[in-house]
Amino acid sequence: MVFRIRDLAITLALFLATGQSFAQSSVEPDGTVHVPAFDLPLSSYLSEESREAMQYFREVYASMFGSIYQGCPNLFDTDDPSAARQCIAENYYETAVYKDSRAKHPVDLSVETIGGVYTEVWTPRDGITPENEDKVLISVHGGGYTVGARYFAHTESMQVADIGRIKVISPDYRMAPEHRHPAGVEDVIAVYQEVLKEYQPHNIGIFGCSAGAMLTAQVAAFIHLNDLPMPAAIGLFCAGAPTTAGGPGVFKMSFSEAGYIGAAIGGNPRQLEDPMEASPGPYFANVMENDPVLAPGDYDEVLAAFPPTLLISGTRDFAMSGVIATHARLTRLGVEADLHIWEGLGHATFAFNPRLPESDEVHNVMVNFFARHLGNEH
Repeated sequence: MVFRIRDLAITLALFLATGQSFAQSSVEPDGTVHVPAFDLPLSSYLSEESREAMQYFREVYASMFGSIYQGCPNLFDTDDPSAARQCIAENYYETAVYKDSRAKHPVDLSVETIGGVYTEVWTPRDGITPENEDKVLISVHGGGYTVGARYFAHTESMQVADIGRIKVISPDYRMAPEHRHPAGVEDVIAVYQEVLKEYQPHNIGIFGCSAGAMLTAQVAAFIHLNDLPMPAAIGLFCAGAPTTAGGPGVFKMSFSEAGYIGAAIGGNPRQLEDPMEASPGPYFANVMENDPVLAPGDYDEVLAAFPPTLLISGTRDFAMSGVIATHARLTRLGVEADLHIWEGLGHATFAFNPRLPESDEVHNVMVNFFARHLGNEH
């Protein structure tokens, strides 16, 4: 049978216009598509080296992520969540993925209290380059506003510090269950204000992955609304600017195309849910409405004040839609925004697979972006 492009175009046009079903899919009047189960192979665009790295992750690294919580108190069932996080961190340090990352990226770690906040400071073992001596990056770790400090923060910071030959600092900001928004924003801002005493704002960049990206956007909103000097550039990786979907603290990311598709790919398909009936996560419980720091994506005037922004995601990331939507909004508002999407990568895949060639590609993009924008006085 000869299948012509014209045939495909006609079929697709009829489907989109009338909602008629083909194969086993069907479309509701509101546009909801019912898709039958199907097999999803690795992308044909992935190189053999990438496939081998992903296989190694499945066979070696993946089980270790599940083990890091073993023997540690339940974060939401203990009187000392900080001790639970430290237990998780110590387990993570023993994993092959962490040891391989440290071996690949030789960096030195020191701890400082900056602005009253416990902060880890990463410097490349080969030294900071002369052009970066007066520059610094603030890495805001991910972890769903509940975990990630002192372990996921390591993985996210060390790669940029090593590849970029630049100092990277990572604040251990307050999280749930002990704390609520805006505790994390306040801690990152406290560090930022202290850093401003040593570095010019045009020599500072802020970036984060997942919850770290959302918090980075919230920090940028706070900086703008409180007339603080804006950093030279920011990076929103693995998530976009928080944008309200239902009640306060419930964000569109969870109800986006990537939100549903990514959950299914991850083996946890979600039932359709009304955002107005959804509950916010613990960190955002009982937040107030109309808070531009909580949800900067709701306010064009806030997004329009963002500095140059780098946005990164993967096609299998459940948070990809938020990244794409944030890029579109920033571009429409005249903000310089670069978008990079990697084929076949899931949520934060580039951060936690040191064998993956795309990991180096992603981090080189980050380093080059900040290299272009730091040091440019406006």
